[in-house]
Amino acid sequence: MSSHQPSELYRPIELTFEGSALIPADRTPLTVRLQHAASGAERAVPGFWDGGTTYRARFAPDLKGEWTWQTESEDAALSGATGTIQVVRGGDHGPVRVADRFHFAHVDGTPFRPVGTTAYNWLHQDEPLFSSTVDAIAEAEFNKFRFMVFPQGGGYIEHIPDLMPFEKTDGRWDVTKPVPEFFQHLDRAVEVLGERGIQADVLIYNAYDRGQFGLNELTEEEDAIYLRYLVARLAAYPHVWWSLCNEFDQLERPAERWNRTGALLAEIDPYDHLRSIHNWIEIHDNNQPWITHASIQNGSATTQFGRANLYRDVYGKPVVLDEIKYEGDIDDRWGHLDAEQLVHQFWITTVSGCYASHGESFVTESGSLHMVEGGPLRGASPTRLAFLRRILEEVDGPGLDPIDKWDDPAYVAGIPRRLYVQYLGRSAPSTWAFRLPIGVPGERPEPGDRFEVDVIDTWNMTIAPVGRVFTLDDVQRNDAYDRASAPVELPEGGAIALRITRIES
Repeated sequence: MSSHQPSELYRPIELTFEGSALIPADRTPLTVRLQHAASGAERAVPGFWDGGTTYRARFAPDLKGEWTWQTESEDAALSGATGTIQVVRGGDHGPVRVADRFHFAHVDGTPFRPVGTTAYNWLHQDEPLFSSTVDAIAEAEFNKFRFMVFPQGGGYIEHIPDLMPFEKTDGRWDVTKPVPEFFQHLDRAVEVLGERGIQADVLIYNAYDRGQFGLNELTEEEDAIYLRYLVARLAAYPHVWWSLCNEFDQLERPAERWNRTGALLAEIDPYDHLRSIHNWIEIHDNNQPWITHASIQNGSATTQFGRANLYRDVYGKPVVLDEIKYEGDIDDRWGHLDAEQLVHQFWITTVSGCYASHGESFVTESGSLHMVEGGPLRGASPTRLAFLRRILEEVDGPGLDPIDKWDDPAYVAGIPRRLYVQYLGRSAPSTWAFRLPIGVPGERPEPGDRFEVDVIDTWNMTIAPVGRVFTLDDVQRNDAYDRASAPVELPEGGAIALRITRIES
C-alpha cells in the first residue's frame, strides 16, 4: 500500500485498516513502524479502533522525503501491511514547543505568541453554536482555544449532550468501549480549529462533572486506558496542546496520581506536544519534568507589576496565566471584569514575560456563559487583545523578558540593547523622559546607542512614532539615559505603552 499523492510535512497522514475482530481499547490494536529512507530515523505510532472492524493510525512526518511503514498487531488481519509515503514541505510550521526557556515557537523555529480564549463546554454544543464559536474566535484573532473533552456539569450548564465518550457496562462507564461517533466529533473539532489557525488546548480530564455524569469517577487505570486512546487519535495533529485538567484540585486525587498520569502522557505521545495542568486553589508543582509550561489561575498576579514574573523564577518555564478572571457581567468575583481592566492585566502579563488567556462570562440567551458554551463574543477586549498579539508578533526574537527583574521601578521588558517595552498602566503621565533599565544577563547598552520610540495606545489601538531619535549619553550601572533630549509628551491619563527600538548607527 503506497501513497502516490505527496503528503505535507507535519500534517497528519491517516492509514485505515480492516481487522478481523473487535480489540478492546485497553490494548493497542496495532502499531505502525516507520523509517525515513534518507536518515534512517524511526518512528512508531499506535493505532486505534474507529467502529466496526475499522482501525486507523495517524502519522505526522517531521522529515521530508520518503518514509516506509509496516504494521504490527496481534490480529493477523492488521499485521504485516506495508507502504511508502512521500513527504514534501507545505505551509505548516509544526507543533509548538518551548523556546528560549520562557517562550514558544513551532518546531521550524517560527515564534508563537499565545493569545487565547476559553469555552470549556464548546465540544458538546449543537449547531449553529458549535461553528459560530470557531468563527467568533478566529475573527477575533485568538490563536489558542481551551476546551474540555468530557462534558461539563454544574452551574451555568443549560445544554446536556446526548453523545458521551464511552459505553456503559453494568451501569459504569466502560473505557474499553469508546464511542466512535463521540471521538470522531472530537477529531473534527480539532481539525476545524487547525484550519482556522488556532491551537487546540485540550483539557483531558474533567473537574466539573460534580457527579452529574460520573466521568469524574474513573480509576487511575481507566484514566490511562482513555489517555492512550485519546493520544492515538489526536497526537498527529500539529496544533494540539495537552492540559491534564482545568482546576485539577477540585478532584480528590493525590498529586502523585496526577504526576504518574502526566509522565505517562509524556511517554506515549510520539510528538512531544506541550503539557500542563491548571489549578483552582492549590497550584501543582510545575517543576515536574513532564510539565512543559505552567498553566496558572491567579487573578491577582496580573493586577500589579512584579507579581506574575515570580512564577518564571520558581519554575524556569514559560508561564501562561490561563485564568486571570473574565470580562463579563455576573456577580461572581471571577466574572465581572470590565474590558479596560482585562486588557490592562494582559499588558501587565506581557511585560512580566508571561502570557495570558481571555474569557467572557456574559450571560448568554440560554442562561449559560460564553466561557462555558461559546458563541459570538460580546466584550470589548478581544479587538484590543488582537492588537496586542500583532505587537507581540512584530518582536524580532524569542519573546519579551523582564530586563531588570530585581529592581526596575518601571518593569520594562524586552530584549537587552535591541528592544524595550514599557507599559505605563491605565493612567499615563503627561511626559516620559528617556530611560532604559540595564539588567543581567544580556547585552549592555553603550553610550551612543540610538533608539526610536513608539507611543502605543493600548485601548484605542494606535501606534504613534515620536519622530525623533534618542541617543544614550549617560550609561550607569543599572540605568541608561538620553539626558539631552526633551521628554516625550504623552496622552495623559490614557492606557499607554512605549516601544523602544534600537536603530543601527
